[in-house]
Amino acid sequence: MILQTSALTPVPAQSYPVLFAPAGTPPTDSHAAPAGRPGERLLGKRVLIVEDEAMVALELQYAFEDEGAEIVGPAQTLARALETVTNDREIDVALLDVDLAGENIYPVADLLRQRGVPFAFHTGHGSRSEIGALFPGATTFMKPALPEALVEHLAGIAR
Repeated sequence: MILQTSALTPVPAQSYPVLFAPAGTPPTDSHAAPAGRPGERLLGKRVLIVEDEAMVALELQYAFEDEGAEIVGPAQTLARALETVTNDREIDVALLDVDLAGENIYPVADLLRQRGVPFAFHTGHGSRSEIGALFPGATTFMKPALPEALVEHLAGIAR
């Protein structure tokens, strides 16, 4: 099979990895989920998403819901995230954008840490070393991170 990228440049299809199986195709070794059963890796987990970019938050929400998660949020501001964490004692795991319209997420991360709720950072700003010094043991994903990698990590740390 040849993919036509322009009238002059044919590209062999086998040069591209399979990212998505055709609809209705059962998983095979080439596109099976790496851990847990597909669609169940976050089953029954309440996942807090704190993300100020609406499209990113929506993509994360869909990816986590596809794995069985119940979404808390998404919270798009620091104030909303603090309110959510203060009022919701049933959060199993959280994914935190570091920079929310110029405000850092660290007060939310501190509150989650006090409550024993595992979390990871997802950011296009800040350095891993700075975040690592403030929150040892917390994983930082640099944007754009693959939703699959985020699902896998959150499933592994969720309580």
